Amino acid sequence: MRIAAILCPVVLAAGSVAFAANGGHSAKAPRLTQAIADTSSASSERYAFQVRMTRDAFPLSLHVRGQSATRTLSVSLHMGDATMPDGTKVPGPSTAALIDGPFLYERAPSSVAARGKVRWLRLRLAELPKGSHDLKTIHALTPGPLLRVLGAARIAPYAHGARSFHGTIAYDHPTVRIGLAQLTAGLEFRGLRISAIVGADGLVHRIVLTGHTADGRTTFSLRAHLFGFGKPVHVTPPAPGTFLDPHAVPPA
Repeated sequence: MRIAAILCPVVLAAGSVAFAANGGHSAKAPRLTQAIADTSSASSERYAFQVRMTRDAFPLSLHVRGQSATRTLSVSLHMGDATMPDGTKVPGPSTAALIDGPFLYERAPSSVAARGKVRWLRLRLAELPKGSHDLKTIHALTPGPLLRVLGAARIAPYAHGARSFHGTIAYDHPTVRIGLAQLTAGLEFRGLRISAIVGADGLVHRIVLTGHTADGRTTFSLRAHLFGFGKPVHVTPPAPGTFLDPHAVPPA
């Protein structure tokens, strides 16, 4: 089961309560521009996102935690528990993916029944097609797309010499429409406001993006925390017997 399975279908199912889409251009303080560039080129980082959509007091949340380095990337996702109109609580599914050297591993969502111990799918990066949807999905769950949104926003320091920045960006800007599609299941939110905090190290540590649907009934917020810059990233690939590799040569 591919990692994208937990995003669009789950968000759209809960959001079949119907979600919908406003606008800016770029004018950034030089200090923020440099901070975005330095953060984007950091040798490694850790991050946590919390995405929340609320329609008519019905909340839907997605929690993302990850870490990345040059040839390594791991990310885990968990949908928040949902409470149905009748009071029934439905546990939110979770999944994970990681890139370790030449392999991409994807864990089946917790809502999918597993066969025995096998819960992971292992794919060889060299054999994935150009523009692989799997890779696009995983990289969309890193800080990169959000940093590009920040770089394209109309934004200014909160006060002279401040490390916090506030601004707006158009809902139909390509960095939003394409870059954040995986975190919004392709849904559009207007009145987008974005803020960021640059740490004493000159790197972006926090980003907040908020908006609402055209009818004003649904709100959206994304809160990102970036940390652990330059620290070693270690991942443990799934143990033999817990993953399926469709291209592995079967033993003779």
